[in-house]
Amino acid sequence: MRLVEIERHLASMEELQRIVGAMRAIASMRMQEAVRALASVRDYGSALAEAIHDALAIAAEPTHRSGGSYGGPPADAARASAWRRPTHRAVVVFASEHGFVGGFNQRLIEAVESDLLATDALVIVGSRGAAFAAEHGRATVSTHPLATRLAGIPDTVRILEEALLQRIARNEIVRAEVVYSRHRSNGELVIERRRLFPLELAAARGPRRRLAPLHDLPPRELLERLTSEYMLAQLTEAATEALAAENAARFAAMESARDNVGRRLRTLRLDASRARQEEVTSELLELVTGAQALT
Repeated sequence: MRLVEIERHLASMEELQRIVGAMRAIASMRMQEAVRALASVRDYGSALAEAIHDALAIAAEPTHRSGGSYGGPPADAARASAWRRPTHRAVVVFASEHGFVGGFNQRLIEAVESDLLATDALVIVGSRGAAFAAEHGRATVSTHPLATRLAGIPDTVRILEEALLQRIARNEIVRAEVVYSRHRSNGELVIERRRLFPLELAAARGPRRRLAPLHDLPPRELLERLTSEYMLAQLTEAATEALAAENAARFAAMESARDNVGRRLRTLRLDASRARQEEVTSELLELVTGAQALT
């Protein structure tokens, strides 16, 4: 390979190294930003779970405290028609919004497909994950973009929550689950599955309070509001975990790319050094040959 071509390849690889380094740094920053926010998000969810337990304790009619569209059988007016419909489950998958994440989306979709039924409603959050599902023939009832920054997560999950609550209110789904990847400190990505509806509050059970908390709302309305907010908190936690996991996967991909680019650069620099030496040697030979021809 000529020296000019080697230097051109060398310049391209150095530019690629800068791009990979910038993507790696951005992924690291966003991953750490999401991880730092997780503690507060979990604390908020735990506080809401405790509030729901307190609201259940003061409800006047235990059999109807979480009924209707928020956790129990449908209200009497809609009960007969609702139970004649096939049981539907909504499965919300938090995938990646952008690429360069390796097999991140593939692992998620494969984990969901293992127990997905024909009557289930698949909802995918994350444009790249939705594209991957479409390419592999997996039908979805809706797709939503995933926020790429922590500040955009509340808007994303609120739109998603409204869509789920509307379907629950119309008795179109009787169960909702969320699937997402969780980033661990050792760099491992673990797929988590959590039930959104009916609620799971076992983690918040604790000693009963002696005095019931003060409230100015009817128990049913209080439960509905708390349940809605709790679902929003669970979706926020899943979205934050997904954002951290996506950027962790991208960081790992960029780390591997940086190593590969570094090895390629070392090889090109050696090739360039050899090519320069060959050109110098060739020029010296030409000068010597020319001088001998003149004499």
